[in-house]
Amino acid sequence: MRLFLYEKKITYLSLFRDDIKETNVGFVRFTAKNNECRMDLQIKNVKDCKDGSYPLYFLIEAERITVGEIYVQAGAANISRYFKMSEDCMELSEKKIAHEKFCGILIQLQENGYVAGFWKKPMEQWKGAVAPEKREKSFEEPAAEEIYPDIQAANCEDPVMDGLSDDKWEQLRKNYPQIHPFGDERAFISIELKDFVILRAKYQKLVNNSFLLHGFYNYRYLILGPDMELGGGEGNCFYVGVPGTYFEREKMVAVMFGFEGFECEGAVTVGKFGYYLRRVEL
Repeated sequence: MRLFLYEKKITYLSLFRDDIKETNVGFVRFTAKNNECRMDLQIKNVKDCKDGSYPLYFLIEAERITVGEIYVQAGAANISRYFKMSEDCMELSEKKIAHEKFCGILIQLQENGYVAGFWKKPMEQWKGAVAPEKREKSFEEPAAEEIYPDIQAANCEDPVMDGLSDDKWEQLRKNYPQIHPFGDERAFISIELKDFVILRAKYQKLVNNSFLLHGFYNYRYLILGPDMELGGGEGNCFYVGVPGTYFEREKMVAVMFGFEGFECEGAVTVGKFGYYLRRVEL
C-alpha cells in the first residue's frame, strides 16, 4: 500500500459487467490540502456506454453516498470536484466521514455495468452497496493485482513509458537482480550508487542526496522500477526507492529531500519497513 506524503490517494478504475471485471478504464485521485479535498477523475474507452449523466457514489464501509453525477461522452469523462475537510473528515451530505472509512468509488452505468475503484478489499457487507439493481451473480473480490495494480495490466490509452524507455527497462531487468518489494507482482531491480548512470543526467546527482545516502548505507541497496502517479502527466514514470521504516519524523525528512511517497507490503503503520519513493526518468 502506498502512502503519498503529500496526503494524496490514487487508485485505478475498472469497468464491471454483472459484477465481473472487464478492463481498466482510468483513475481517480484525491488530494487533501488545508481544509479542502480535490477529486480528479478520468475514464476512457468505456465500452457500449451511451452519452449522458450517470450517478457517482462514494462507498463508505457498508453504505454508499451519492455525490452527484458525471457526464460521459464517447465513453470518456474527465472531471475535478472539491469537498470540504475538517478534522481529517470529508463533509458529504451534511455528514462528516473519516477518511479511513472510505472504501471506494463507483459510477453506475446502464445495462448492469458500473465503473469502480477500491482502496480496501471488498467485504461481505459490500454486496448490497455496490450494485443496486437485481443481481444474478455475486460480487467477486478483486485479485491482488487489482488492489495493487501492475503497470503492465493497466489498459488506459496513455502509456506509462514510451518505446525507448520500455526497451531500456527490459534490458535493465535482464542485467540487474529483480525483487518484489511490495508483496505483489510488480518487479523492481536492486541497484547501488554506481548504477545511477542508467538514469537521465539530471537525476544522476541524486547520489549526493543525504536522505538517499543514509538509506543506502544502512541497507546497502536501493530499488528502481516503473510505476504510475496517475494523472501526473505524460512520459516516463519510474521510481527510486530508499529502504527504511515509517515514522513521522522520517517522513518529514524524506519530504525535505524530495521523496514523495512511502510504500510497503500491506497497510502503512508506524515502524513498518518499506521504501520512500522519488520519481526519476531513464
